[in-house]
Amino acid sequence: MGENDPGVVFAGFGEPLLRVDTLLDTVNLVKEEQNGVPFRINTNGLFFDDDDVITKLLDSGLVAVGDDDMRRETRIQSISVFLPSNNAATYAEIMQPPEGKSLLDAIGFIASLAEAGVHVECTAVEHPAVDLALTENLAMALGASSFRTRTYHR
Repeated sequence: MGENDPGVVFAGFGEPLLRVDTLLDTVNLVKEEQNGVPFRINTNGLFFDDDDVITKLLDSGLVAVGDDDMRRETRIQSISVFLPSNNAATYAEIMQPPEGKSLLDAIGFIASLAEAGVHVECTAVEHPAVDLALTENLAMALGASSFRTRTYHR
């Protein structure tokens, strides 16, 4: 828990926001035990009850908005959303979204968080079918604070 410690990331196999209540309870428990731990959520933005998840995140008081100083209080510092493409067909090919979800759902999620003042990072992979410049432009137009690319592995 040093000054350069990046904190804790909710990520891995599965979508962490499908268990948003458990995620928020965890952040709150850590806050009670050791205040000042920064958290980040890695998500694809494709989960069920989008409005309910966004409301829970924002109403919890555990998500940093605006210029909150992360070194002083445990909060979810940022939400990183995987945005693999700006093109709906390519997005669907890469993501294979569940139950009718689409690029529009991810766009709505990113824009809603950004409008609320949450630090949103968008990420994409260097996939041969993806125009990274256009994808970055879309992310920034939606209000993302940053955009990062990762290496594509087949």
